[in-house]
Amino acid sequence: MKLGGKKLKIGILTTFYNIDQSYSLCSIVLDQLSVLQKFGYSPVLFVHDNFTGDSEVPDGVEIRKVVPRFELIDYASEANIHEGFNEQVETTVKALQENMKDIDVCITHDIIFQGWFLPYNAAIRKLELPELKWLHWVHSAPSPRPELEYPHNLRFTIPDNSKIVYLNHTDVTRVAEMYGAWPKDVRVVHNPKDPRTFWKMHKLTEQLINKYGLLEKDIVDIYPLSTPRMIGGKQVNRVIQLMGKFKKLGHSVSLVVCNAHANDDKDKKLIDQMIEYGKKCGLDHTDLIFTSYEGKEYELGVPSQVVSELFRLSNVFIFPSLSENCSLVLLEAALSKNLLVLNESFKPMTDFFHENALYFKFGSLLENVNYENEERYFEDVAKIILSELKENKALNSFNTLKQKFNMDYIFTTQIEPLFYENYGN
Repeated sequence: MKLGGKKLKIGILTTFYNIDQSYSLCSIVLDQLSVLQKFGYSPVLFVHDNFTGDSEVPDGVEIRKVVPRFELIDYASEANIHEGFNEQVETTVKALQENMKDIDVCITHDIIFQGWFLPYNAAIRKLELPELKWLHWVHSAPSPRPELEYPHNLRFTIPDNSKIVYLNHTDVTRVAEMYGAWPKDVRVVHNPKDPRTFWKMHKLTEQLINKYGLLEKDIVDIYPLSTPRMIGGKQVNRVIQLMGKFKKLGHSVSLVVCNAHANDDKDKKLIDQMIEYGKKCGLDHTDLIFTSYEGKEYELGVPSQVVSELFRLSNVFIFPSLSENCSLVLLEAALSKNLLVLNESFKPMTDFFHENALYFKFGSLLENVNYENEERYFEDVAKIILSELKENKALNSFNTLKQKFNMDYIFTTQIEPLFYENYGN
């Protein structure tokens, strides 16, 4: 184990000859390569010698086109070992022995599970690389363990210095039984599904996610508006006030104000005033974000793609606007399945979503509101919104996915720790 020195060298062994977007393992491998790079590793991708998918692999990943090609036979259903099997094994041993000397941990996907890959399975066990550790992902349900002779039995035993990686906790014992092992020989890593790769995001959206931890936040609210109107017309201060209440009640929050028309000094002073107000409400720089401060090119506004992607990341849309006709941002928030929190003081708001939104008095051009106890009122509003969010199964499953199935979370909590375990049998 390398401690205090260079990062471990991680390899991913595949039989890819291209990157087929319809083949789910390709997307999983690409995600793993990307996140390895993100966390400072220099991964190596092992592929067939005729591999043509270089342009699809993340920049900077070393591609070793050394995996031998054979006419594959599904030994899961074929009892006879075909002529040339042993030669295939030795050819693979020679190729991997020479090209894996610098690898500390090697990841495989279904190599020891599928009958098609039996020659590679056998070769792995013959390598003379005692320091190399293996993580063997199994992507299909386990089956009963049969009594078989060599080499068929290799599909039901774990190679030395290896752990099986399965995708859920429920079947750990069944997987261990399939391989004649113990549950301690199986590790669980969930499949990730990360919006940054699934949605092929705009660079600004990804920048905001990475910089401010948007995927980890419990409550995310997006408010597109024109900077000069953000107080007098759009009442962004009321949204800031509520976000502060959510945070005080124990929830992590982010309000992303997609503010346009912010290139004038007076507009920048207005933004700074709102940032200071946010601090008084308990919000820090990751809780209250103005997109105009993410680069001069965004002072006049952000692309509609960014607004759309941010709305899809959010779960609540608080809209205390003093006056509207038929608001496009309200429709966009509804299209993105946000919980709608609208201004009861402006009656036209009820025209669009009727009882399928929450309504509170925020004041409007048509109604002045005097709160008997403003702090208590907004705290109660926050509690009602939180109660509604708690009971919304769709939004809760979305939040769980966003927080616990993004690639960063899966890597740091489930994958990376496996690199540093002792696999000695």
